[in-house]
Amino acid sequence: FVAPLAPADSPHLQMMNSLGILLFIPLATSSIFDQAAKGKCIPIDIDLCKDLPYNYTYFPNTILHNDQHTLQTHTEHFKPLMKTKCHPHIHFFICSVFAPMCPIGMPQAVTSCKSVCEQVKADCFSILDEFGIGWPEPLNCAQFPDPPELCMKPTEDEISGGFSAPRVPSKVSSSSSSKPTGCPSDLVDVDPHDPKSHCAFSCQSNVMFSTDNKRMVRSWSIWFAAANAGVAFFSFLTFAIDRKRFRFPERCVFYLSLCIFLSSLPYLSPLIIDAPIRSCHALGNGRSYLSIGTFDNSYCLASFLLNYFFSTAAALWWLMFSFTLYLSGGRKWVPEGIEACSSYVHFVAWGLSSLATIIVLIFNKVDASELTALCSVGNLNSIALLWFVIVPRIICIVIGTCFIVGGFASMCRERISFRTRGTDTSKLEKLMAKMGFFCALFILPNVIELVCQCYKFMILTQWTRMTIECKQQLGACHRPTPPQAEIYMAAVLSNLTTGLSCLVWVLSAKTVNSWKNFIFCGMCSSAPVKNPIEPSTRPLLEPPTAPPPQPPVYMQMTTNPQNAWRPSKVV
Repeated sequence: FVAPLAPADSPHLQMMNSLGILLFIPLATSSIFDQAAKGKCIPIDIDLCKDLPYNYTYFPNTILHNDQHTLQTHTEHFKPLMKTKCHPHIHFFICSVFAPMCPIGMPQAVTSCKSVCEQVKADCFSILDEFGIGWPEPLNCAQFPDPPELCMKPTEDEISGGFSAPRVPSKVSSSSSSKPTGCPSDLVDVDPHDPKSHCAFSCQSNVMFSTDNKRMVRSWSIWFAAANAGVAFFSFLTFAIDRKRFRFPERCVFYLSLCIFLSSLPYLSPLIIDAPIRSCHALGNGRSYLSIGTFDNSYCLASFLLNYFFSTAAALWWLMFSFTLYLSGGRKWVPEGIEACSSYVHFVAWGLSSLATIIVLIFNKVDASELTALCSVGNLNSIALLWFVIVPRIICIVIGTCFIVGGFASMCRERISFRTRGTDTSKLEKLMAKMGFFCALFILPNVIELVCQCYKFMILTQWTRMTIECKQQLGACHRPTPPQAEIYMAAVLSNLTTGLSCLVWVLSAKTVNSWKNFIFCGMCSSAPVKNPIEPSTRPLLEPPTAPPPQPPVYMQMTTNPQNAWRPSKVV
């Protein structure tokens, strides 16, 4: 291989040469867990591994060679990698491979768990790859076991595995017992000196979800976000090219489509920005973690503003649509009257969403999602999820549904009254069907999302204490069952289907004509329409046309003095 030149005594060159030699060492067997027919526990005689929390290793070791002197020679090749401290437990992991623990009561080789290997590889592989060196075969993660098989998983103060066995205390274990409990190995201690600081999720680690789950959710969300943003933007442009056609309450759909379009854009960011760049924060020691309560990552802050602010504004604009629909259908308000109060409608929709966003920023509740690698609210904090996402959405859906029911009830009474008088109600029925489809396509996905968010809230109440707040649990962080990624994906995808409601509202023959006029006659000046009544202000059921009025006829005044001051009579 070809590598950059470095001084002969530099640790990088030593590591390159040592690990390069190790790549060509043949293995006696494909797995280090193939136990010999008869084995025993012997004291560890490898200098680099004498400070482990255990003192006995299994003999014979079936990796490379049987004697510990030869194993010690090959362990020295990893010494430069250990000095880089690319992972807090790189030393323990390598020693567990060459000197696996041997419980006294049941002699067998017990090495690190597969998750530990994957975490070490995720943090240290870039150093080897910089010199063109692949991951060494003795450290192949595919050969390491997972619980409930016997394996070791290090923490700051103990080695926990799928068993409980006594161990012989050593100097390191006795000295480290006096240290405060830290974060688990797959989490990042944001502030090691603060016992109440967060244990953040390591960037690109698999804590709650597997790599396959992340890949599945992110690929599906890109397709749904592209479709949702497309139909929402089309609805927005339809309103923009023919604004005179849409007045309140229809104009609320104009702002609703704009909010849906902007809130869908963060889900398209994986096409141009990698997950660590848009969702992670790096510490001074080189480790990075998913952003939680910090604004140092500008991409994370931008995705939060687009996602949370405009999704909240979309819910409020749907509430304003239902309210103005109730005023128009239930209270018989004309569009001019609603437009006169439109400033209050804008204040409620934009003002409340801005207030909620500011409160989230003040209390530092912005966090990144391990599943989508996007920043929002309530990804890692159950309390923030409840008060900033679930409760506001429930309020908007419940109150908006009440307004919709009131407006539909009034329109049904008018329909019955028109039929009693023998008036044609086909236009009114089409309008009611259109509103019904629009409301159903908006309410149903939001209800599905709320149900999934409630499930997410219950999961976070268990996982937050065992992950983010693990330091406050004094190391007793026994993680519950991993959540169902399909339910999380249902919440994401249902949020990315509300744009269909806006498409249903604008999809009509008038929209086709508006686009024809805009595309083919956009540069032409059309003749002014002499009809003073706009289409949206015309009554739904027009009365029959009355004959034109006759011109007034004036009586001639006489010269009679008695009638000289009598006013003329208009017939």
